[in-house]
Amino acid sequence: MTKTYMKKTRLVISACCLLLLAPSCKEHREEQQLLNAIEQTWQLCESSLPDAQARADGLRDSVSKSTEHVRQKYDLLSIRLRDKRYTIPTSPDSALQTLSYFEGRNDEVDKERAYYYLGSAYRDLKDYPRAVSLLLKTVDWARQCKNPDTLVWQNALSQLKYLYMLQLNYEDELGAALESVELARKSGKNMGFNLMDVATAYEHLKDTLLCLQYCDLSYQVIRGEQFPREYGNVLANMLATYSKYNHYEKVDTLLQQLMLLPQDLRPHNYELGLALYQESAGSPDSAILHYKTYYNRAKTISGRYEASAGLQRCYERKGDLGLAVEWGHRLYDTNDSIIHQRAFEETRRARDTYTYYRDREEEQDIMRRDERIIFISVTVCLALLSIALGLLLLYYYRKKRFMEEIIGKDRLLQERSKALKQSKKMNKKLMQMALMSNATVDAEGVVAQFRKVATGQAKLEEDSWKELMSAVETLYPGFLDAVQERMLGRIHEPLLRTICLQKIGLTPVQIAHVMEAKIQTVCSRIKRAEETCSDLITPASSTSVPS
Repeated sequence: MTKTYMKKTRLVISACCLLLLAPSCKEHREEQQLLNAIEQTWQLCESSLPDAQARADGLRDSVSKSTEHVRQKYDLLSIRLRDKRYTIPTSPDSALQTLSYFEGRNDEVDKERAYYYLGSAYRDLKDYPRAVSLLLKTVDWARQCKNPDTLVWQNALSQLKYLYMLQLNYEDELGAALESVELARKSGKNMGFNLMDVATAYEHLKDTLLCLQYCDLSYQVIRGEQFPREYGNVLANMLATYSKYNHYEKVDTLLQQLMLLPQDLRPHNYELGLALYQESAGSPDSAILHYKTYYNRAKTISGRYEASAGLQRCYERKGDLGLAVEWGHRLYDTNDSIIHQRAFEETRRARDTYTYYRDREEEQDIMRRDERIIFISVTVCLALLSIALGLLLLYYYRKKRFMEEIIGKDRLLQERSKALKQSKKMNKKLMQMALMSNATVDAEGVVAQFRKVATGQAKLEEDSWKELMSAVETLYPGFLDAVQERMLGRIHEPLLRTICLQKIGLTPVQIAHVMEAKIQTVCSRIKRAEETCSDLITPASSTSVPS
């Protein structure tokens, strides 16, 4: 009953644990499903922004009821969607909050993404110094990650390339563009964009040959992909580049591809590319129309600057000096605005400061690593020395204990030997007395009598046990001496009686009945007897007893 009760108790406890764990397992599973859905939506942004926005809207209610981690991941996805839609933030607070959360966690990719989108927010807010610092942090962090988001890494380099271009830092612009090309080769994505970034950097460095070479490489990649729509901005940039350097062999194809795009999907620099093409082809009037369209649609000062410069050139070419001067004034004004907006000194100082602190941190890391190595080496040496001393002490201690144990065992054996001899003498005397007093007893009759007692057909007499031992000794000569020897003389009367009853062939139940003892007690005695005397008790080692 006790075992059954304990088994039922364990089952009840197990069931309770499962009931307690079930809600947490369910919550964890739902959280993981939401995280997977958010990541899938993140990746969908690259191929279909409307579908990604629809999926994100569908997740909003579930996310609001989930954990803080899921909500922060969703907030980062929302920032990405706004950035993809070219929605300029009013403040960096949302991106700051997201970065603050992920900086305190071990999610490498999420931290990389949070750095990038905070840098993008500062870029949109024209805070170029902070944008440069955070984009540099993004790139450095991506280099340290085991499995970085390569597209975010490429985008960070592209943004750095753009900001370096604004600062007229064309060497670093080229370096960022070349690194993004290497990443594109590994990821197999955005190669056309990155190659054109390198071409633009070489154009700023006045290296016409390499500019056109990389422009051709970008054109070949995009043509191999069948001129997808997302390359519209790059195609317009190519059109402008080929027009500037009078390379018209690919211009017709570019114009055709750009005109195939729907009006609402044409890139912002489409009119600028057409204007440069018309200007280089000797059609200033057509160029003026496109420059003015681009000027009116330009959302940035740099766009108006390019349009003003083009209009000044075209009016000079036509000989209309009045309008040329007018657009020259506008060019001067936009140039001042650009200089003020780009914050050259602050941005350069921010970059240098970031580089300085990063290098200093690396040096400190190296120093800390060296100190740690020295500390670990000293600690290991001391530990090894301590272990060696400990083993030496343990050796001597165990040697001493071993010698003491040997001496103690010798003494114990001597004492037991003496006790055994005395016990043997006493038992032998007892056995001799029992045998002498019962020499005339019929051994087989005694055995038969005990079998009747075992079946309830007779009762034990006062001298029955002495008669039994005498009968056993008669039927099995030397048996009792052998048992005494095996038991080292430490045998009690109940155990000796049990062994004798076993020897004459009684079962444990019968023995319990004869000795008026509990079956558990009898079984315990039988077990002890069989551990040392099983070969003496079994019928194989003795003569059979008549029934």
